[in-house]
Amino acid sequence: MANTVNSQAETNVSEHDCGMMTEICNFCQALSLLAKRIELQQQVYQMLSRWIAPLYSTERFKPGYGQLYIFDVSEANSRRLENNPSCLSSVMEKLDALLRTINPYVESYLQMHQLIQSNPTVNIKMIFMEHTDLDMRRYNALTSRTEVAAIFVGDDGEPPANRDICIYPIGEGCKNISTLNHCKDPMVYPLLFPRGEQGWSNEIEHVEERRSAKRNRVTQLQFYAYRLSVRSAFSLLQSSGKLFQQYVVDAYVKTEGSRLNYIRLNQKDLRVEFYRGLLDALTTRASNNNLRVGKLVILPSSFQGSPRSMQQNYQDAMAMVRKFGRPDLFVTFTCNPSWPEILNAMQGRERPENRPDIVVRVFKMKLSELLDDLIKRKVFGCVTSYIYVIEFQKRGLPHCHILLTLDSSSKIRTKDDIDKLS
Repeated sequence: MANTVNSQAETNVSEHDCGMMTEICNFCQALSLLAKRIELQQQVYQMLSRWIAPLYSTERFKPGYGQLYIFDVSEANSRRLENNPSCLSSVMEKLDALLRTINPYVESYLQMHQLIQSNPTVNIKMIFMEHTDLDMRRYNALTSRTEVAAIFVGDDGEPPANRDICIYPIGEGCKNISTLNHCKDPMVYPLLFPRGEQGWSNEIEHVEERRSAKRNRVTQLQFYAYRLSVRSAFSLLQSSGKLFQQYVVDAYVKTEGSRLNYIRLNQKDLRVEFYRGLLDALTTRASNNNLRVGKLVILPSSFQGSPRSMQQNYQDAMAMVRKFGRPDLFVTFTCNPSWPEILNAMQGRERPENRPDIVVRVFKMKLSELLDDLIKRKVFGCVTSYIYVIEFQKRGLPHCHILLTLDSSSKIRTKDDIDKLS
């Protein structure tokens, strides 16, 4: 989505003016096959979830998202532009036509619509399969199949698996889509994955040299780290501006949510019985206030960023102060988006604010070098202990606070000692 029209130059690929890059999120949201729902909880926390609707809308709801692909291109885009007036109509039509041509999910919607039109009295459903080894014996006759979905006739078969996405012709309301389903990423971000490239699945295995006796599956963190890796070839994902930022946040939320869900489902394996005193105290307090105790889930200190983890880190820091004394120096290290290392890594029209992956990697390397200067090269003297924490500013740039405790021979006691540091 370039800001200017460029003619064909060194390559045979023509570029088209698609408006400002600030509209890319609106284009992607309008062409998404899944609806977005935000739930406000306690006026602070917003939970973002994705929902899928039946093939046809009812009188209560306007057609939207995946339902629009069964309409004519012009009619579908006129409905999309009602909610996105800042998007260019010509660009919306070109993107819609492109997805109808190469996107397997859009193809599945169109095939199901055509089957229903030719067989109006037959029950038909479409399943986007979580597992590729779908047992066809569980269902009735297979009518059609694309790269990502299977369309069945009849309703005598068993219900689909827990994380399979099943679409019926007509129904009330929408169904929530599991964050573990590999169809979610390409259905939410059709502009980033126009050919329907699948997202993370727990079926992805490590290559032979990376396998171990304990772990043979690729984790969500490893999968998204692989996708965010910088390569020499052009990356549509990393060149998508604000949409890339949205994708990174979405990936983080899904990964963090999976970790929390594992903790919730494996309380016994995490030995939460050691917190029995805490559970008893909560039960007693609830009883005194005539409250009913719900299901208690203990978030262990091993979960980074949890209150118990923060408290443990604080206690460790206080133990270091008790042993080595109070810190002598307070050092703040702030990221600069104009660092040459960051600017040199930008490609084309990329800007540092749209490449948080590069910004944090450069910051981490420079921070490691700074710590080597302070600890190993002893630029301020011999360091007996140090504590640091990384924070993010409101504009997204990281910075680090470092506390240094110096050896008695290196402590700053006079104005001459201060002059030596400068």
